Amino acid sequence: MDRRIVYGWAIGFALLIGLCGCGGREAKPVAVTNIGDHGLDCASVAREFEANERQIVATVREKDSANAKNAILGVTGVVLFWPALFFMDPKSPERVEIDALRNRNGVLDDIARTKRCPRPQTKIAELYRRLDDLPEKSPQ
Repeated sequence: MDRRIVYGWAIGFALLIGLCGCGGREAKPVAVTNIGDHGLDCASVAREFEANERQIVATVREKDSANAKNAILGVTGVVLFWPALFFMDPKSPERVEIDALRNRNGVLDDIARTKRCPRPQTKIAELYRRLDDLPEKSPQ
């Protein structure tokens, strides 16, 4: 009987450890440059720039949600049920994706400049400051 209990605990613990690797998702960053970049016109550059910014906002929301979930699991794991710690997501694919989108927007800005297009204007400057941990500009 004792041996069965020990084996049961060992198998349960092994399964729990195995679940640790399942948490989170892989990053899917966009390419900074594309083959068709040379054929982009001014309107295409502006559309892609705006689409990238919408994707950045959505990814930041996803990142904030994941951080909140990890905080709840961390507190639950420490206070109530330590196996909850195994379900935390240690990866941060959102950061990689956001950086790739920002780099792509930098390339799009360069394309707009070289084609003498109006340069795309960001609509999420406050979000960029938050991501970069920069203080907000004081009103003058």
